[in-house]
Amino acid sequence: MKTVLDAAIEYYQRNNFVDEVNAAYARLKADPKAWSEELEERRASDGILMDGIEDE
Repeated sequence: MKTVLDAAIEYYQRNNFVDEVNAAYARLKADPKAWSEELEERRASDGILMDGIEDE
C-alpha cells in the first residue's frame, strides 16, 4: 500500500508541477513586453554552450 501511495503522490506532484509551469508560461505569453524579453533572452543565449571545447 505504501508503494502505491508513494507512486500516487509522486505522480500528483509531477503533474502539479507541469500544470504550474504551463500556467506561468501562459501568464508570460499574455504580457507582450515580458514575452518579447523572454524571447530576446533565449536568442541571446543561443550557442552559449558553444565555447570551443571539442567533444573528446
